[in-house]
Amino acid sequence: QGSVIELHNKEFSILEILMRNSGRVVTRTLLLERGWNFNFEPNTTVGETHVSRLRTKVDKPFDTRLIHTIRNTGYCMHGPR
Repeated sequence: QGSVIELHNKEFSILEILMRNSGRVVTRTLLLERGWNFNFEPNTTVGETHVSRLRTKVDKPFDTRLIHTIRNTGYCMHGPR
């Protein structure tokens, strides 16, 4: 509703990837490869850390959650159903 949200570069990259794939599951691996242009070890928590920070800015201040965790897979972005 007209709110300005300040994001760091990686947070913006993650948000852009999720928005471009709205309604579809984005795997953790795909998020890391596209967000960092690098192949990470499967056990890394780099992506989860940045998604958590992004959620603090995008989801927590508002009534509607947009970023959803798909257990053991990745993330999906969608609004209210």
